[in-house]
Amino acid sequence: MTAYRDYDNSPLMQLLRFCTRSFAIGDFFGVHVRMYWAAAILMPLLLWHWLPPTGTALETFVLTAICFFALFTIVWTHEMGHIACGWRFRIRTDLITLSPLGGLAHMNAPASTPRAELLIALAGPAVHLIWLAVFWPLQLLLPDRVLNIDGWIRCPIHYTVGKLVDWNIGLMLFNLLPFFPLDGGRTLRALLAMRVHPNLATMWATTVGFIGGGLFIVLGLMRQDEFARSIYIVMGLSNISACLNERRLARHVLVYQQAMQDPWATDPDAWKRGAGPLAPPRRRHFFARWLRARAERKAQRAAAAAAAFDREVDEILERVHQVGMSGLTDREKAVLKRASQRRRGAG
Repeated sequence: MTAYRDYDNSPLMQLLRFCTRSFAIGDFFGVHVRMYWAAAILMPLLLWHWLPPTGTALETFVLTAICFFALFTIVWTHEMGHIACGWRFRIRTDLITLSPLGGLAHMNAPASTPRAELLIALAGPAVHLIWLAVFWPLQLLLPDRVLNIDGWIRCPIHYTVGKLVDWNIGLMLFNLLPFFPLDGGRTLRALLAMRVHPNLATMWATTVGFIGGGLFIVLGLMRQDEFARSIYIVMGLSNISACLNERRLARHVLVYQQAMQDPWATDPDAWKRGAGPLAPPRRRHFFARWLRARAERKAQRAAAAAAAFDREVDEILERVHQVGMSGLTDREKAVLKRASQRRRGAG
């Protein structure tokens, strides 16, 4: 017991507990934002490591600080894009956490339909297009040296604008990869759920996510840079872990919180067959649609003819009350005879 207590209070465990804690940044648009200490400690070190050679230590420090602030501002706006779209579907979000792997919007409820998940997932990458619409033209218009500082190799303004353009392009393309739980993976699940049962769509999307996680790990093992290798491996393991959790959830809980009349609610294997109220009927080919439309037109013509015949019979019966059977024409007598035969056949 003493040995366990000593291990729990070791400097390494205390450091791990410290890094997994978070601190408050502030409240913006009604959403509380927190950052993990691991992000605050590791990301400046990584940015310092990846920063190209500079003239002075002060230049390196300032550019690292600019990169750190700009990167997490982009990540925060990405998550706010998800949240703002979630407001449209009455999904409230009270918290965003920023970690070394990016950001996470803690939505209080999942999307209720595939369409809602599709729009919410794409809202994050769409934010990067807004950034690019502002800073890409600005990058082209700015001269090479807007601000000259003695001893500095790079112009901080031009360098910042360039980084904003590069990171927005990179983050947008990365998040659109079809690997669950990235935005592209959630988009894939939503598109599949429009054709098959959402639980089955989750199984397919997470299978693609496993492949993506494995690719990240392989890419990490191929990198020479130790920092980059670690990040790729951690991303791959995180993807695989998220896919495992989502598959486990899909085997026991209805995705999108469908109504309880869903056959999956009473038949645990229904989703394997693609059954479900959210799965639309398969699209018929052209000839089948033509036959169906032709049959509908024929039924409408038959119904209209029957209604006209009934009106004519009513008019003839009214004449019988006025002039009697002897006053009817041969055609009117034939109509009454046909109506009598049709009634006997129906009876």
